[in-house]
Amino acid sequence: MSGTTGTASTAATLTPAEEKRADKDRLLTALVNVCGVPYAHCRTHPIALALRRDGITQFNMDFIHMTEADIDALQCEKSGVLVPLELNFKMIL
Repeated sequence: MSGTTGTASTAATLTPAEEKRADKDRLLTALVNVCGVPYAHCRTHPIALALRRDGITQFNMDFIHMTEADIDALQCEKSGVLVPLELNFKMIL
């Protein structure tokens, strides 16, 4: 016996569209599991709104490259007026 018992595995490669969708899902997972955004409010929560407004829509491509200055500059819309993201939400990010 040669000592190998497994079968050959093949690595699945994703299409660019699938990779983009997976990256968006990673961002959603980070918002829910790390930042504490309730899943039911992931489209209306101030953190999600501020990120989307700033063009942060993907985890690996956008979110992980944010600097402290980027986070400080985040704004969300309240009653039709742009206001800075609340400090407690900035601290979470």
